[in-house]
Amino acid sequence: MLEKPKILIYDSTMSWKTAIDMNDPDEFAVFMALDNGNTWRTIAGIARQTGLTEARVSEIVAKYNLQLTRLSDTPSFSGSALVGLIENVGPVAVLD
Repeated sequence: MLEKPKILIYDSTMSWKTAIDMNDPDEFAVFMALDNGNTWRTIAGIARQTGLTEARVSEIVAKYNLQLTRLSDTPSFSGSALVGLIENVGPVAVLD
């Protein structure tokens, strides 16, 4: 039997600008790329924009997964995973 999904609690007053390690230029670059007006971005696109490796971008995104970032349920047209800022794309429903 399927359980009723619940929404993860997201504090809408929290901003990535106060939550990330501002002393880490890689984290700052990734979040600037995510907050450039596009709702969803590919890891490869963020890597190209920031000059970081895809592995480093993935590491940063994973560090803040479901706190500040989340993956899209649907991939891009090319099949690549999409990531967005929760403050832009909203929280995800999960099962207990």
